[in-house]
Amino acid sequence: MENLTIALRSILKNKNRNLLTMLGIIIGIASVISILAVGDGFTQSVTKSLGRDNASNKVTLSYSSKSSDMNSTDGFTQGDVAVLEDVPGVNSVKLSSYDNSVTSKLSYRQNSASTEIAAIKKSADVSKSNKQLLNSDKNSSDILISNSMKKKLFNSESAMNKPVQIGDNMFVVKGTFSADEYSPNVYLSKGTYNRIFNAKNAKTLAKLTIENGKNKKTIGKAALKKIKANGEYKNEGKYGIVDPTKDMKSFQKVLNNVTYFVALVAGISLLIAGIGVMNVMYITVSERRNEIGIRRAFGATGANIRNQFLTESIVLCVIGGILGIIIGYLVVLVINSFLPFKAVITIYSILISLLVSSAVGLLFGFIPSNKAAKESLVGLLKEE
Repeated sequence: MENLTIALRSILKNKNRNLLTMLGIIIGIASVISILAVGDGFTQSVTKSLGRDNASNKVTLSYSSKSSDMNSTDGFTQGDVAVLEDVPGVNSVKLSSYDNSVTSKLSYRQNSASTEIAAIKKSADVSKSNKQLLNSDKNSSDILISNSMKKKLFNSESAMNKPVQIGDNMFVVKGTFSADEYSPNVYLSKGTYNRIFNAKNAKTLAKLTIENGKNKKTIGKAALKKIKANGEYKNEGKYGIVDPTKDMKSFQKVLNNVTYFVALVAGISLLIAGIGVMNVMYITVSERRNEIGIRRAFGATGANIRNQFLTESIVLCVIGGILGIIIGYLVVLVINSFLPFKAVITIYSILISLLVSSAVGLLFGFIPSNKAAKESLVGLLKEE
């Protein structure tokens, strides 16, 4: 406690110098806290999404086609549903697709282009006025097209309220939007999409609901064995079990490694800050040689002197670490207003930050502290 009191008094005596010394610690810790928060938040968001199908009474079977044709219709069929529902322990079976979109040809006069078409979702990157399609019924003929598709079909003309043919159906353009190369270029209302295109989607997923009290792994294996033997498209593709837990663990491992690597790079600034701490501790030792001599004259040992300056170095870094955590927290609050998920500061990252800042104080404060401890009493008194 005496060393701690002396350390705090010394730090407050030279506030400006010590604050500048702590700046590197503060920036390094704030950076590490922010990076870990973003990484942990993204991991939790994706894990939660992957875990939705990992309920205790759900098993998902998948089908992957050997065909390279994007419009291939092989997959699970209603006949396969009947086969799977005959498996003991299976309550019901629901078919769905990995990708709820189709590729079709759009035509306007002499211009035409093949592109991806999908039902509009709440998450679609379109203006609020264009999201009126969300509430359209299955008989709606309104569509939205991307700016790139507008250029292909209409060149420099306006696309608003112009008729476009998709397959055998006519639609009216009600707006445009910006799309990247991975997004659909045409949006329809969900009802219209299901009425016209949903039958074209290959059903590549079979979601089994298991009876309460049954072992889902055992039943999943039995269902897979049966569909491999009796599946309608067994010769055109391959069946398997979707394991969200395995996917989550693999994803978490990769993402955590990336996050820790980036945090480590950001933490390099702590080494630079540590050199600053060492430098200021050398200055402190030089300025207080008289104090060291007096303490040694009154019986203080080399260990006492070493511990005194080492405590001051650690306290300096811990205060910087605490300030860094606070600033990191404020940075995360700002970041959260821009991210599509919530960055999360964990107790683990706070403890790591405090331990790292303490370690910096210990490592870079030891050499100056040891130098002070080895000063000879005779030399200090002669200097006095």
